[in-house]
Amino acid sequence: MKLDILIKNGQVADLESASYVDRHIGVVGNRIVDVQTLADVKAETVIDAAGCIVLPGLIDFHAHVFYGGTAISVNPDILCLPNGVTSIVDAGSSGWVNYKLFRNSVINTAQTRIKSYLNVVNVGLSTLGGGPTGYLENTNPGNFNVEKISQTLEDNRDNILGLKLRYSQDIASGRHFSGDPFYATVRLARALKTTLCVHVTDSRLTADELISHFQTDDIFAHCFHGTGNAILNEKGDLFPAIKEAKARGVIFDCSNGVAHFDFNVARRAMEQGFNPDIISTDLTLRNSLRTDKVFSLLFIMSKYLNMGMSFFDVVRAVTDTPARLMRMQGQTGTLAAGALADIAIVKVRKEKIVFADTQGTLLEGDRYIDNCATLSNGQIVYRRQRF
Repeated sequence: MKLDILIKNGQVADLESASYVDRHIGVVGNRIVDVQTLADVKAETVIDAAGCIVLPGLIDFHAHVFYGGTAISVNPDILCLPNGVTSIVDAGSSGWVNYKLFRNSVINTAQTRIKSYLNVVNVGLSTLGGGPTGYLENTNPGNFNVEKISQTLEDNRDNILGLKLRYSQDIASGRHFSGDPFYATVRLARALKTTLCVHVTDSRLTADELISHFQTDDIFAHCFHGTGNAILNEKGDLFPAIKEAKARGVIFDCSNGVAHFDFNVARRAMEQGFNPDIISTDLTLRNSLRTDKVFSLLFIMSKYLNMGMSFFDVVRAVTDTPARLMRMQGQTGTLAAGALADIAIVKVRKEKIVFADTQGTLLEGDRYIDNCATLSNGQIVYRRQRF
């Protein structure tokens, strides 16, 4: 067998058995192929992954990558590929007005695979950030252009996963609002037969009220925030409605950010058996490679590892689960033969590392996940000379 790339001697993290499997990975073109033994294999490039764990390319399910179109967005290739991230989901940076620009200028040209949520606000987050002249988006339902939102969604169902709304109190109401933006977005999503991604930090409604309107595969973003109405009641217990929602398939995404993670909420929830379905960053220019609150997806994964999640559950939350929600199960988020050759080669290094939450509370960990090489669509896009 003639391969373009052979990754040998690495251990694959098998999610079904929750075990490490000695397995060689072959790549031909942009696809993964079976390699039973090395005896009958020749490869143009050989990567010796001895001592490393070979993972599917990581998926960051909540970030802002409309680079050049919003003040807060990052360049996906620069921020993702060196950190093992080969796919990313933009969490509503664009609305229907500027979605075409986002698709043509970023989605279609990036090496990183990008899916997106469409913001119900006409221009998305283009007014957010950028210093003193920036201002919050207008979520008045009276300004929703239902016809254009519907048309944009219908024309781009291969990419758009659903509708996005930020529902914080500071932007969720006003004297001239025609109604509540959350209820309006729910009605619109159901009418258009699509899903929701809702930013719930400091929401107008309590978490148990909000969650009753979520359906299977709707995204409850920033699930471990501690600002305003959290997923815990006054006693620190999970609302029964939150547990019921998880059981019926609502997706809880930690989408960390600098202002959306509280150790107290996360610890109490996880002690009650409530792990996030998705681990993501909420990457922006404000937090990428800058803070010990976010930094990168590997950094956030390492935090949950140090908080007691198993390595396999952490990996599932950045591969298998988001791949299914991207409607790419079997194509990415897996190392199965025939899948796209999106691969991350990592090491778990035993060293001190410190994590911080929104309030400045610190957690000192003793291990972190470090990326050694990234393959995206069959191409080596990042590799250290020595692992």
